Amino acid sequence: MAGSKAARRAREQRAAVRFDTRMPVRIQDGEGTTQNISAKGVYFETDFEPRTGALVNFSVEYTLQGRKHRLMCEGKVVRVEAQDGKVGVAARLIGPFFEGEEEILPAPPR
Repeated sequence: MAGSKAARRAREQRAAVRFDTRMPVRIQDGEGTTQNISAKGVYFETDFEPRTGALVNFSVEYTLQGRKHRLMCEGKVVRVEAQDGKVGVAARLIGPFFEGEEEILPAPPR
């Protein structure tokens, strides 16, 4: 029965679709680059080494329709690993929110 619980947990951890993407990340005393992101978490490489279980605040920068935006995030570090001279950090998102106010436009009619 223990094996089925572990398998279920592994499926739950990967429940959100991941997107491989490279975007700048700013975290406390460091900078980095995302490797993949989903609605539930993010994996990025940085020089900053948080401890597993720590709550971290970071921002992810992206461009949409020619304008730069910043997604401010709070996450719980679930894994830290060495990655080619950098530190790989996997964090479960707790509180993503957008910096500043953005105008929300209605979807165009189909």
